[in-house]
Amino acid sequence: MASKKSNNTKEKNGDVMTDDTAWFKLFCKQNRFRFCMSEDNWPIAKSIGKWTEDQFFEGFGEGVIGIYVRRDTKMQYTHLRKRLVQKFGCEVRQDGETEGTFVINAWSAIPVAKHLKIAKGRAKVKNPDWLHRDA
Repeated sequence: MASKKSNNTKEKNGDVMTDDTAWFKLFCKQNRFRFCMSEDNWPIAKSIGKWTEDQFFEGFGEGVIGIYVRRDTKMQYTHLRKRLVQKFGCEVRQDGETEGTFVINAWSAIPVAKHLKIAKGRAKVKNPDWLHRDA
């Protein structure tokens, strides 16, 4: 992964974000991905449902997203790997028996996010300003 060191840092709500990771946070917010910080303080976008270990991560430079997937059996992983490579155009970085990492262009990752349930559903409220008003 890329180095976390950067001269330009931003601090918001106690979290220190470098310019390297700020684009990933903005990308996740714009596309309604489930953004969070991992245990080792790297920004990730996690999946929900049965496959909660599936995630997007940054660290390959701006505009490139890493994808980590893990399945219970070899057959499940092989089927998912073929789908990611052939249908979505991901490039394999590491390939194991039941887990692997892939990279893909950020704007090509949106259909992958929907497939892996990393993207949230559409907003139920058009303008949620009323939620943020001070009483």
